[in-house]
Amino acid sequence: MASMVRPRIAMIADRREASFGAWRDVALAAVWSHYVEAIDSAGGMPIVIPVIEAVEAEPALALDGIDGLLLTGGRDIDATSYGEEPHPSNEDGDPLRDRVELALASEALARDLPVLGVCRGMQLLNVALGGGISQHLADPERIHRADPGTFVDHPIETVPGTRLAGILGETPEAVRSHHHQGVEPLADELVVSARSPDGLVEAFEAPDRAFCVAVLWHPEENLAGGGADLYEALVEAAGAGRAEG
Repeated sequence: MASMVRPRIAMIADRREASFGAWRDVALAAVWSHYVEAIDSAGGMPIVIPVIEAVEAEPALALDGIDGLLLTGGRDIDATSYGEEPHPSNEDGDPLRDRVELALASEALARDLPVLGVCRGMQLLNVALGGGISQHLADPERIHRADPGTFVDHPIETVPGTRLAGILGETPEAVRSHHHQGVEPLADELVVSARSPDGLVEAFEAPDRAFCVAVLWHPEENLAGGGADLYEALVEAAGAGRAEG
């Protein structure tokens, strides 16, 4: 890594209710621990940013001192965030999280901070760059999503010559997915870097940026099968940017 100091990788908390101990339906600002553990294991310092209007209003302040951004998975993006009517299969979104995350993504892109998008994060990054979302995929063989609360393993093929192929190789191990949406159309500056057997865009990248990569699967759910390589690539790029700054 270019710097001995751990690069600071920001991620956005989700707003959820949970019950634990004597408490019921407590409002939380929460991040799945697998994301935190993936960044930690890769040598980064995870920083969790809450979903509050102050961050939407001042994304530059929230990202000052941050070396990279991880856009995590989560609930469907509210369709009004990209100017469409919601599909009946969509879960209820969180418009404030959408606005906060879009503001942070736009600021990170303006700074050319290293960015990694995962599942919802890939979709949001495409929207931030001017692309769209395919709200409900035809998935008759259940390649991308099966039972609630479970991940589906399926193969992907990376595109030769892309940054992603350099990270994972051209025929990586099966990846773990749980999604019913995709990215369509792709933003102009992006290129496809992986597809699934049914032709769905599984990853993209922005070749003219320092590090801007996004995947539709969940690499944190299979670190030993190549997922760790993606998080390490993000942290390495963030460390290089920190050293140059």
